[in-house]
Amino acid sequence: MMIQRSLLSTSLRRCCRKQQTIISSNFSSSASEEPPEDSATIIQGPSLLTMTGVHRPSPSLFQLPGLRSLPFWTAPESSGSQSQNRKHRVAFNDQLVTTAVEYVESNFESIRSEYFATVLGQGKETDLDSGKVLKPMEPDYDVSSKGGEHADDALHSGNWDWHSYVLNGRKNERFKERCPKTAEVIDTLEKEGLLFGTPFGFCFFSTLHGNSSIQAHSGPMNLRLRMHLPLVVPPKGDSGSEQSRPTTGIRVADQVREWHEGKAIILDDSYVHEVWNDANSPRVLLLLDLWHPDVRMEERQKISTMFSYAKEKGWIGQAKK
Repeated sequence: MMIQRSLLSTSLRRCCRKQQTIISSNFSSSASEEPPEDSATIIQGPSLLTMTGVHRPSPSLFQLPGLRSLPFWTAPESSGSQSQNRKHRVAFNDQLVTTAVEYVESNFESIRSEYFATVLGQGKETDLDSGKVLKPMEPDYDVSSKGGEHADDALHSGNWDWHSYVLNGRKNERFKERCPKTAEVIDTLEKEGLLFGTPFGFCFFSTLHGNSSIQAHSGPMNLRLRMHLPLVVPPKGDSGSEQSRPTTGIRVADQVREWHEGKAIILDDSYVHEVWNDANSPRVLLLLDLWHPDVRMEERQKISTMFSYAKEKGWIGQAKK
């Protein structure tokens, strides 16, 4: 995703940091250009107070005031009866987030099977003459490409593969052909108004290979919540060395979590967060973005109109790989 810096209009201003923008000398915009009346607006606000010693949301582009925020919206997994007896697993007992978590988790086995069959090529068909034995699906996103949301030279180390159904808000029909059940789950979330349907929306199989990491960073906005459905988690101690942190894990703000296969995690990626896999084998999850439940329907429509207008004008576009 790249956003070109210019005076977009009186309502779309310079909202991107330098490392997330490109400057086009051939691009200009007249102050007389106005977005649709039913569009949300982005304006320059007051300076942000940081370095207070307390972790707070710090999106890199912009934020919508007044939204509830927590680093994690799902309670940590615990063993034994404590986990089984927990009445409220989702923060604030939010019904929209709970619905999404329970629905995606109920399809864990199907989603995991499609990952193994499609990405790893471990399907049940073995007759090469049948035409049903397909080649493993190739990764479809270059995380080192310039201009992308995740494209910082220092952001990740090692190998991180994406196999995307939704990339920058666009659906990949090839993925839908190869992973129909996974696509159906995501399409159902979209029909229910839960899927974050903007150019900053993603859904993909995220494979973080062994001895790889994604450095601390924050997402572009606070309009979304991010779900991780762990499909493959390396066993503890797989790194072969003693560590002060989990072998494979994620930190959001000052909270550290481990993944458990089949148990979804909801996080607010507008907080500073980092991910690591110090094991010798890959960690795999289905990552997808949901609308923050506090963003009301009329707001979502105006925000979507704003993004559509920016995309039409060429201010938002797909970065070249």
